[in-house]
Amino acid sequence: MSSMKERIYFASPVWLQNVLVSAYGYHLYRKRYRGMFHDILALLKQSRDWSREEVEAWQAERLHGMVRHCRQTVPFYQKLFSEYGLDEQDFTSIQDVRKLPILKKNLLRENTAAFRSTAEKAYVLQHTSGSTGTPLALEVDKYTYKLAMALLVDHEEAHGVPFGAPRATFAGRMVQPANQLSPPFARFNRAENQMLFSSYHLNSNTFHWYAKELERFSPWELIGYPSAISDLASYYLSTGTTCRFQPTAVITNSETLLDWQKDKIEHVFRCPVYDYYGTAEYVLFAGQEAQGSYRLNPVIGITEILNDLDQPSSEGKLVATTLTNRAMPLLRYEIGDSATAVSESMSQSVAHELHRINGRLDDYIEMPDGRRIGRLDHIFKGVSGLVEAQIVQDHKQHCTINAVFSDSPTDAQLHLLSKNFSSRTASQIDLDIHQVNQIPRGPNGKFRNVVRIFNSEDQK
Repeated sequence: MSSMKERIYFASPVWLQNVLVSAYGYHLYRKRYRGMFHDILALLKQSRDWSREEVEAWQAERLHGMVRHCRQTVPFYQKLFSEYGLDEQDFTSIQDVRKLPILKKNLLRENTAAFRSTAEKAYVLQHTSGSTGTPLALEVDKYTYKLAMALLVDHEEAHGVPFGAPRATFAGRMVQPANQLSPPFARFNRAENQMLFSSYHLNSNTFHWYAKELERFSPWELIGYPSAISDLASYYLSTGTTCRFQPTAVITNSETLLDWQKDKIEHVFRCPVYDYYGTAEYVLFAGQEAQGSYRLNPVIGITEILNDLDQPSSEGKLVATTLTNRAMPLLRYEIGDSATAVSESMSQSVAHELHRINGRLDDYIEMPDGRRIGRLDHIFKGVSGLVEAQIVQDHKQHCTINAVFSDSPTDAQLHLLSKNFSSRTASQIDLDIHQVNQIPRGPNGKFRNVVRIFNSEDQK
């Protein structure tokens, strides 16, 4: 929302804010769901039944076409293919993608204009700051943008939530100023039958308003950041409040879904959680299925998992190649997150299914001997009364856990937390535990599980 529009919105009465939210919602609805959207959604549903051979044949054909498009119309790749002596005839299988170098974020930021196709017009301009906060503007064509919308709809419908069913969203939207502490703390987007709840105003004093409004609205789906929905679930538990509506599913996104968050959410709302993982660069979409693994959608792109030596691995960094975005194609783009593949789904270097999303590559703590320990949510398993927690490492031999508890923690709770941490770090890192009232969010209200605030080189 631009600053002028923001000022007008915040200066308006609540009834008019609802009108403005719905008006903007109708604008987005037309942009997202009209025209070719329905054909794309039909293709996604068909792709769920494709065999491995059909997936790879379809992707190989699209890769061949995308390389030809890049060679003909994208300055960066015209130069790259010339230097490597490559053209589209060198790309006849999905494994051939490995003939290309990996594209790093910094190279993309420094040469953005060179990645724009001279033959395609952008449908939307996607702004993303990424983990560094450095702005990056990505051009996306109409097909890819509508594909991204259809991917979410397909994910929801596959788990019992029909398109247009009432849904409650808990994300980073500031529906009213943070210092305005009187309800309502939600606005209604009539275009998508969507109630937009503020994650910034939820606390012990306002929770009962949220519970009452959710009961009134009775959404089929809760969707949003896992930290925000887990926080909501914690208030149901700490106040002894029974959830009096029955969602079909909870859909989480944008942050790493931790096991203890998932368990809490499913317990409170009595329905399954189905996470999904997408990227602002529109190169990958992975939706969690009933058995818990993440199905990589074959239509949007080819996904690789590589180790630190850039070799194929069942666990490591995610690298993806677009098969659709002709406006600004990204080939072998290093996303900045890591994942673990379902081993049986690996086809040489290409993955078809993920066991889990491990999160950002820098969501780890560094041991004194240089090892990196990631996926740290097991530290919090079994610690009752824990609302949320963040690990802050300020030295190779010291971490602080900032923890929010529903009540004052007992010695037993703190001992278990400390014991779990020592077990994961082999007692090589000292630990302080600080009880705090809340943990600050980053841009767009997102939550960081691990923060490192030291330079490894300085401590060698």
